[in-house]
Amino acid sequence: MKALTTLLVIGMFTTAVAMADDVDDVRAAVQKYFDSLNSGDVDAWVQLFAEGHTTFAGGGGLLEANTSLEEQRRIRQAGVDSGLARNLQARHIEVQIYGNLTAVATNYVVGNLTPAGGSPQQILRRRTAVLIKQGGQWKIVHRHISSLTLP
Repeated sequence: MKALTTLLVIGMFTTAVAMADDVDDVRAAVQKYFDSLNSGDVDAWVQLFAEGHTTFAGGGGLLEANTSLEEQRRIRQAGVDSGLARNLQARHIEVQIYGNLTAVATNYVVGNLTPAGGSPQQILRRRTAVLIKQGGQWKIVHRHISSLTLP
């Protein structure tokens, strides 16, 4: 009985540590998302997504179902090649872990987006990402981006 109690206590502490590490790993994935966007590192950006991820983009349109990571890479690379520049930062990143394989990350997005040959456009948005753990890596399966209106 004493051995069982000891194992139970050890299990509780190792689970808490794993969850704390997961929170840090999800925060790092959020930061990598913005770092790769800002630097134009399309390959690093694509690696953050699970195949078949979905998006509610900031323009308010319908749900976008992304069946091909290669197609996403081509689209993002075309933007980078055209001269589209981003300077975006994640602010107030909050992470919630559900079980061992699911996370929700929320944050505000501030900065600017500069179209090729255009003027910088100020960005102030809200972002939620749902991530799952695949092969030890946190991958985005859904993201929702919407405008933030200050009172």
